[in-house]
Amino acid sequence: MFIHASGPADAPAILFLHGNGVNGMMWKAHVQRLAGYHCLAPDLPGFGRSREQAWVSLDATARQLVEVVCTRAANAKAHVVGLSLGGSTAIKLLSMAPDRIDHAIVDGAGVLPLPGLPLMKIGFRLMQPFLHREFVIKLIARGMHIDKAGYAQFRQDMRAMSPASFRRAFIQALSQRQPPGLEQATCPTLFVSGEKEPEAVRRSNVMLARRMPNAQTRMVPGLGHAWGAVDAVDLNIRMVEAWIQDQPLPRELVDVKLS
Repeated sequence: MFIHASGPADAPAILFLHGNGVNGMMWKAHVQRLAGYHCLAPDLPGFGRSREQAWVSLDATARQLVEVVCTRAANAKAHVVGLSLGGSTAIKLLSMAPDRIDHAIVDGAGVLPLPGLPLMKIGFRLMQPFLHREFVIKLIARGMHIDKAGYAQFRQDMRAMSPASFRRAFIQALSQRQPPGLEQATCPTLFVSGEKEPEAVRRSNVMLARRMPNAQTRMVPGLGHAWGAVDAVDLNIRMVEAWIQDQPLPRELVDVKLS
């Protein structure tokens, strides 16, 4: 697994886990602003410079990341920040190796069923051969609110990933249910989402936060999935910095209110 690494090797480590279709470079702005930390941003299996390593499962990827933390993070412990697919992987890490995690942020990932998931699985099976085509990339970019300024990089990232890994990772992330042992993860954990995320994600955040001993949940008004990588990067960086330093979260983040 290729790791984009920067910052002092003996500084506290942050493990950044990217979303589906992109790679560790999506965290470039975060890494630049958090230069005092040892930032580790892997290209997960099947993506970016890890494209030739097939995505197998959330479990297999989490085991690889535990090894990364044990061998490359000071004191074999890291803060973990995961978006979308990376958030689902972070949930798996919290259940598998909570002692290796200092603080965690899970963004845009849940463990409750999404409406229409069976049809989405069929759709992605049919779409897989065309995932490198321009019209499909534009369709996915529109759904993620990628603007014109960010589209060229998004297209490059999409074309650098394995379509088979994209489909498997997508289906596995959306099919994940609460893994055993998550209630015993005592590290401070923040579950966050955009207001325009599916309600199942917000409900999952609240459910998990209530079941874990040191967890909270927040929402970003008016924004949707991948808000921190597209619409409000500065706010996301301030959120990460505040959370891992046990400081008050930015006021723009609000409590989740369920209907």
